[in-house]
Amino acid sequence: MDKTDEELVADYLGGEENAFGELAKRHLPSAYSFALRFVGSREEAEDIAQETFLKAWKNLKQYRKEASKFKTWLLRITRNTAIDFLRKKKNIAFSGFENESGENVLAETVADQSPLPEELFAKAGDSQEVNQALLQLSPRHRELLLLYYTNDLTFQEIGEVLGESQNTTKSRHRRALQALRKILEQRGHSHPNTPE
Repeated sequence: MDKTDEELVADYLGGEENAFGELAKRHLPSAYSFALRFVGSREEAEDIAQETFLKAWKNLKQYRKEASKFKTWLLRITRNTAIDFLRKKKNIAFSGFENESGENVLAETVADQSPLPEELFAKAGDSQEVNQALLQLSPRHRELLLLYYTNDLTFQEIGEVLGESQNTTKSRHRRALQALRKILEQRGHSHPNTPE
């Protein structure tokens, strides 16, 4: 039977060198996938994933299973590494980020009667159109959607990664879906469950 992530962390800290390699093999695909969709470049995503695991290895003693799952902890490192990478690159305007509490008064006043179905994200792996639309979102919207739909984190876990409450995460999720739907509609994509 496979060991849990937490057991592998304990094994590695106890001197079993191969345990960290098993963690890397298990979680490298999700870290790379998140980074790729966040920055849009394979080469940069490889660098971010590599840097993520280097940071995780250096800081493994600081991981606390009581605080979060290993995957959540690792994706928080991936997210921070990707943001640091983009800041250094200065390719994006960080004014696209919402305020600290995740509030946007205009977006809050618009009721969303038709959230974008999860099926769209289930197909996102082979959908160039969705991937391009994701890259047009603000970094905060993009990261939330990627954590939820491609890394299967709960709103509570996403809140842990982003350092915000579960309610704020849910609210930002709704606004991120609105923004993505708007981009897809502007690109001429109309989803069958989106009212005309």
